[in-house]
Amino acid sequence: MIMALEFRDQTSGQRPSGRRSPHNGTGIQQRYGETWQPGAGYGYPGGSAPKKRRRVGAAWIAVPVLCVAAVVILLLSGVLGGTSAPLPETKPTPVETPEPGNEEKPAGELSAIREQAEKIIPGYHCRYLVQQLDDRMLENFLAIYQAVANFRTEVEFPSSISMDEMEALMTLIYGNCPELFQIDGNATYYYNSVDRDGEKMVTGISELSYHMDEGTYRRAYQQCDRIVQEVVSGAAGLSEREAELHAYRYVTGHCVYDLSTPYCATPYGALVEGRAKCDGTGKTMQWILEQMGIVCLSISGAPLDGGNGHQWNVAEIDGIFYDLDATADLGNQGDKLLYGRFNVDNHLIRDIYPIRDGYLSCFTVPGTDSMSGSYHARNHTRVESDADCGPILAQQFSQVIQKNGGSFAIQLAQSAQLDELSRIFGKWEDAERFLKEYGVSLQGFGYYSLTQPETNVYQFTVYRDS
Repeated sequence: MIMALEFRDQTSGQRPSGRRSPHNGTGIQQRYGETWQPGAGYGYPGGSAPKKRRRVGAAWIAVPVLCVAAVVILLLSGVLGGTSAPLPETKPTPVETPEPGNEEKPAGELSAIREQAEKIIPGYHCRYLVQQLDDRMLENFLAIYQAVANFRTEVEFPSSISMDEMEALMTLIYGNCPELFQIDGNATYYYNSVDRDGEKMVTGISELSYHMDEGTYRRAYQQCDRIVQEVVSGAAGLSEREAELHAYRYVTGHCVYDLSTPYCATPYGALVEGRAKCDGTGKTMQWILEQMGIVCLSISGAPLDGGNGHQWNVAEIDGIFYDLDATADLGNQGDKLLYGRFNVDNHLIRDIYPIRDGYLSCFTVPGTDSMSGSYHARNHTRVESDADCGPILAQQFSQVIQKNGGSFAIQLAQSAQLDELSRIFGKWEDAERFLKEYGVSLQGFGYYSLTQPETNVYQFTVYRDS
C-alpha cells in the first residue's frame, strides 16, 4: 500500500518542501516539484520501486490564495459486469459539536459522531483501528469516507489536523476500508495559518484521485460483494477459527500473486480477476472476515534496508489477535497449502517488515507473542525442538504413504533446523535411513520437497514410485 499526498501552504500559495523522504514500499510520499503515486512494487514477494512522475510544463506562481495543482487522472473504464450500485450515496451529515465540558457520554451510550459512523461504515464494530479514533478524528475520517464513497474530489475538514493525523486517516481510508477500492491513494491537501505546537495544520483535501469511475466501481462492487457473501454463507455454523480458515482457503485457492494487473491492489483483483498482490489480498481477507463478524485489520511495513513493503492482516480469533498473511499461500490449494503465516505471533512477519510510522504514531496495533495458536502448532506439525523432528516427520510420512501419496508441510521453530532437514533429505538413501529409525519405510515411494525460508516451512510431496 502506497499513498501519495501533495500539500500546499494556504497562507503563502507556495508548495513547502516535505518533511519525509520518499521510500520504497510504504508511506506517504512528499517531494518538492514531484508527485508520487502508488507503484506496482509494493508487494510480496518481489516487485519494483514506486514510479516517480514529474510534472511537465507547470509554472508555480505565488498568489495570496490557494493554488490547486492540475493533476491528470486517467480514469480506468470498461464494463466489469453487474447491474446495480450496492453502496447508497452518503450525504455529509453535520454533527453538533458539544459544549466544552459536555463531551462525555454516559457509559455504553454512543456520541453523535459514533452513531453516525455506525450508520455509514459497514462492519463499523469490527474496524479495530477506526474504533481508536477520538470523536474529533472520527468526524474528519467520516468527512473523507463520505467524499470517497460519493466520488467527490474535495474535502473540507470539520477541524484542522496535523500531518501525522492526516497520514493516519488516509492510512485508514486506503488500507482499512476494503469496500472503498475505487480510490488510488493520491490526494492533494492544504494548510491554513492555524498552528498547534508550532506546526501548521491541514484543513482539507483539494483533490482526491480515483482509478475507477463511479459506474465501473458500482458494478465492480456488486460483483465483489456477491462473492464475499457466498464465502460468508459457506462458513455458517463454523467457529471463528474454522470460519477464518474457510476464508483463507477460498482466497488462496482462487487468486494468484500478480503485480501487473490494474486492480491488483484491490479486492476486485483478488475476488473477480483472481490476480492480486499483498494489499489486494489483505483487503479481501479483511472484507470477508468482517462480514463474518470477526475483527480484522490490515497493516503494512517495509524492510529497514529500504526494500519493497508488504501488507498483511491481524485477526482476532477467540479473543487473541494473530498476524495472518494469505499472500504467502496465494495459488496453493488443498494439501499444497503451507500455512506458514496463518495465525502467527507478532514477530514472524513484523521482524521482516517493521510496521510503518503511519500506524504506530496514532494507533495501537495488537498481537501476540505466542505461536501456540498458529495452524502448525494446533495441527501438531510445528517442530519446536530437534527431539520433535523425527516423530513429527515419521507420523506425517506414514499418513501420506497410507493414502498412497500426498503432500504435507511442517514448520520449524529455528532456521537451523531447516538446514539440517535439507541435509538429511537431500539424498533418498539418507532420508530412508532416517525414517527407518522411526519405523517408516519409503520402499516403493519417492518424494520431493520445497522450502519457504522466511516462514521456516518445509513441504514434502510423496508419490508412488512406479
